[in-house]
Amino acid sequence: MVAKTHTFTHSGTLNQAVIPAGTTSVDMYLWGGAGGAGGADAGGPGGSGAAGHHVKKITYAIATSLVGTTVEVSVGGGGAGGGSGTNAPGGTNGKGKTGFSGGNGGTSGPRGNSGAGGGGGGATTVFIDGSAVAVAGGGGGGAGAGSGSNGTSGINTNSATGNSPATRGEEGVDHSGDGGGSGAGGGGTAGGKSGNGGTNDNGGTGGFSGSNTTPSGGSESNGSGVTPGGTSEANYSTGVAIGGTPSGGAGANGLAVLVFNIAVQGNYKVSGDWKTLLEMYVKVSGVWKQVTAGYYKVSGVWKALFNSGFTFVSTASGFGDSTGNTTSGSGGSGPPIQQSGGCFIAGTMISMADGSLKAVELVDIGDKVAVGGKVFATGKFLIENLYDYNGIQVSGTHMVKEDGAWTRVENSRMGVSLGDDEAIVYVFGSENRRIIIKNTEFTDYFELSEQQELTNHGEQFFSNWQDHDRQIHDKNVNILNA
Repeated sequence: MVAKTHTFTHSGTLNQAVIPAGTTSVDMYLWGGAGGAGGADAGGPGGSGAAGHHVKKITYAIATSLVGTTVEVSVGGGGAGGGSGTNAPGGTNGKGKTGFSGGNGGTSGPRGNSGAGGGGGGATTVFIDGSAVAVAGGGGGGAGAGSGSNGTSGINTNSATGNSPATRGEEGVDHSGDGGGSGAGGGGTAGGKSGNGGTNDNGGTGGFSGSNTTPSGGSESNGSGVTPGGTSEANYSTGVAIGGTPSGGAGANGLAVLVFNIAVQGNYKVSGDWKTLLEMYVKVSGVWKQVTAGYYKVSGVWKALFNSGFTFVSTASGFGDSTGNTTSGSGGSGPPIQQSGGCFIAGTMISMADGSLKAVELVDIGDKVAVGGKVFATGKFLIENLYDYNGIQVSGTHMVKEDGAWTRVENSRMGVSLGDDEAIVYVFGSENRRIIIKNTEFTDYFELSEQQELTNHGEQFFSNWQDHDRQIHDKNVNILNA
């Protein structure tokens, strides 16, 4: 018995060979490409990419009917890490055999500085006579971070896409506001779903890994976090299939090691030592021709005597996908730009500090309003998200105190949308950041970042809102000067 070992790394090609006479079995050690990590933001680093999967099968039998057919090996690439910034691109996908690639990571939002999602890893595949006999899934991509929270890591297990082809990982979710994009799915027997984009300025969630095809009697390991299974195998190479690490690190490429077991060989003696005969030539019309196989007859049955071994040819045709499947993730949203702050229609009566009422459009700098105190700024805006709140017409993003807790009018129990027609509204800023209308407490003109701070800190925000405002200002200056 002769064992012939062939090692394949990620090359962007398919590797194909004809199975020669006498091949009885093949041992397979496969690792898929790993997912890339998400990009960073103030909320922390992006999530790590998931490790590529490992599949192992000792003595996969090659039936005599398969001799002369083609064995094809494709090694999946690691997904790239997501970037950081405004509209930062997601990590590109790890590519594998066409239809077995991962998805691209989701982009960060068009406002502010957030992290993009990591790309999903490509699957490593072995096909014999056109059928997939072993597949090691690619790892899911990690999600990008936002200022409010970190992105989560790629998921080592599979949640299968419902899209076609079912073997290709999904694209990550892009963010439409200021927040992190999601991680992409990995390629596999069942491609992985993408994660979800972060709501508002939060991090997204990681994508799922692709699933495996494991031959009967074989074994598989999805790994743990960034660490793949099968690292103790003698055929494992250091660094293979490791998930991308924060922030924005690329996932490592996969690997395939195939050991073909050949039951026949020819031998000849040189100086008393037997040598293996791997090649034989014969001259035909003055030209030497290679003899690719030798046979002998036993009891009327031809048996293989020797073969010329495996000769693999690489081809780029049939390898790679520029994109993944359509995402099934959600989120990635934030309030539209024109919805910053909170505003009221003309004629809305504001409770003043002296107990009187004054229309919002007449409130002026230096006036003192109830609870809010001295007015330091006034303005008017054009909006498209007017709501009715208990008879008060106000923009949907305005913060209101309802049942003892602060919430946006559009998310409140009593808010009713009045449609998306344009409306002119008025607003002011006050030293204590609050307005009283019909015994209902609203905030004054809040920036979106301040609204998030109120959500995070509750009533404590009002005692130190200027400190929060100064920190946000400094952060914005640093972003602009970066």
